[in-house]
Amino acid sequence: MDRALWISASGMQAQTRMTESIAHNLANVSTTGYKKGQVHFQDLFYQTLKTPGSTNNGANGTAGIEMGNGSRVAAVSKNFSQGNMRQTGGELNLAVNGDGFFQVLTPSGETAYTRDGSFYRDGNGTIVTANGYPLVGAPTISKTATKVDIAQDGTVSVTDNGVTTSAGTIQVARFPNAEGLSPKGDNLYMKTPASGEPSVSTAGQGGSGTIRQGFLENSNVEIMDEMVDMISSQRAYEIISKSVKTSDEMMHIVTNLK
Repeated sequence: MDRALWISASGMQAQTRMTESIAHNLANVSTTGYKKGQVHFQDLFYQTLKTPGSTNNGANGTAGIEMGNGSRVAAVSKNFSQGNMRQTGGELNLAVNGDGFFQVLTPSGETAYTRDGSFYRDGNGTIVTANGYPLVGAPTISKTATKVDIAQDGTVSVTDNGVTTSAGTIQVARFPNAEGLSPKGDNLYMKTPASGEPSVSTAGQGGSGTIRQGFLENSNVEIMDEMVDMISSQRAYEIISKSVKTSDEMMHIVTNLK
């Protein structure tokens, strides 16, 4: 019975992590460029009481006795499927249509990666995120500039005093394994050994997505899917808790045997 209690406890803890992930997804349903988390479970190690194929009364058995020890959360990965595009008309609202990330420079000097294309022009004319992180490859825009055009390949054209010039290029970074990126908050990701090194290229080339000006990417969280998963997790938690109660009752019977 003690084993059943531990197994049940591991299952309840795993379902708690599932509910926490769902809650985080729902909290970010309106977050620009957010990618939903997906929980992956694994069964725990087994105790072998009888080896499969072992001899029993002169005959080889076809199955053994291997008792599992519950479940655990193996990983919470990000689903990088494309979110719906929302047209805003904002001059510095950008979205990657396809695979890839914008690159921004953090205060520590490291490059971070984001799908959130909500950019702004600071007092110096630098294109930055809401937290003031500069967009890599974006030019400094003159205070007298009247228009900024960004093509699908990331080419930035600035109109100043009636003259339009090509001022820079915003490139897109791709990873061999985007699920290996480490989310750091503020809609930013950092590379890890699991993600591999980024491949930076012109938007629309080498498998990279194109850049759409005047659009933002919505989160890819589907509310109905999350609600179904939440109900399923809740029911699983309730059933597992009944296993705890049943095991406790069985242990109570044993301790009261006379």
